[in-house]
Amino acid sequence: MPTGPSWWLAGKQGSLPPIAQAKVWALTVICEELDVQLSQDDIAAKVKKVGGGHPSKMAIGQLQTRFADDPEWYPGKVTENAKKRGRKVKFTPQKKRAVASSAMALKDRGQEPTVAAVVAQCPQATWNAETKAPFSDKYILEVFRTMCYDNDPASPWQHINPLHKTALSPALKCWRVKWATELRAEDHTSGYYFQHLVWVDPCSTVLAKSPRAVFDQEQGKHGAGPRWMSPDARLSSRNLRASPYANTQAHYGDKRVWWFIVLTRGKVHFEFMEDGWAQTGEGMAAFVARLPSILAKLLGRDARLPRVVASDRGPGFYQTSTGHIVAEYARALREHGFRAFAGDDASQQPPDVPDVLLHETVAGWVRKYLKKEHFNRADGLEKSQARLVDTMRACQRYINQKYDVAGLARAFPARLEELISGGGERLKH
Repeated sequence: MPTGPSWWLAGKQGSLPPIAQAKVWALTVICEELDVQLSQDDIAAKVKKVGGGHPSKMAIGQLQTRFADDPEWYPGKVTENAKKRGRKVKFTPQKKRAVASSAMALKDRGQEPTVAAVVAQCPQATWNAETKAPFSDKYILEVFRTMCYDNDPASPWQHINPLHKTALSPALKCWRVKWATELRAEDHTSGYYFQHLVWVDPCSTVLAKSPRAVFDQEQGKHGAGPRWMSPDARLSSRNLRASPYANTQAHYGDKRVWWFIVLTRGKVHFEFMEDGWAQTGEGMAAFVARLPSILAKLLGRDARLPRVVASDRGPGFYQTSTGHIVAEYARALREHGFRAFAGDDASQQPPDVPDVLLHETVAGWVRKYLKKEHFNRADGLEKSQARLVDTMRACQRYINQKYDVAGLARAFPARLEELISGGGERLKH
């Protein structure tokens, strides 16, 4: 309870300050206990309101009634059922709840919740009788921010950018759950996946030859997110984005360098392929022929090598339309003592599970590394390729030292469980 002279004398204009209320209480007690005869008018004459003047006889009587009803009364105390002063609230809690329910229902039906949509859907809850118009956007959006939520009321909506992950259709989510359920039924432990699986993924880097392509790739290093710049220089080329195809599409004279992510037993390796390699069945067969020596170098010459190769359903591995394994790839696996994790028919494996497959996590680590340690292109494709190899070797060392690669190699069963419990929705990985 605040104390001090300023509080004793403060209050709303025309009301009794705490010091005056205390005087009324003291005079009332004196009258009762010492049998002193003071009327309510007499007591009113001895106290003053904030701003001057004496209270009415009725005001003194109301205050004395409060003393009698509340033995624990003190100056400035507000009763629980006291009527609040000021303007009556127009946007009531009931109306706010109706607005929140309407906005969340819109989103559940696949529509984007907006002020206009909510006003159209529940006009009574959004109507301000005083202004004869709907409540302003400010008040309705505040309901969005405080009372609307997707899963947990403790995590209300925010107006933020969506993640770069793409949305999944209901059919694809069901497919993902079915696939995960079937794999879980095989009852393999995390140790099995750690010991026996080799996760592989072909990746490529475009090395530009033309000055324009080199410029676009260098400009792309700055990213597409917020940057430091002056508002009057936003149209300066230095502050603009690069072409979205700078690092993905090869132009005339450019060179695409192919390399593989290899993950097994808590270790990551990047294997560069020879010039002219293509993402075909023959190309995959050439990679599989290298795989025994790659694993022996990675795990030791005397180590018992893992023999199950896990991949996505990309070109060279499986037929895009049917999910059947590519003949050249299947032949190479058999010749070198391997088998495909998805089998000869991967049609049960969804085409969109990058958040579940472990090699995709390594690919994310690579992208994160290259954002900080930019690959500097040189004059001439050969020099640029040599720099790329050096950069990726440094990236490989960094990942093996700084990330929990062993934990990742054991993580597949946990991701399957997470996928099933989440109803097939995207995972955070």
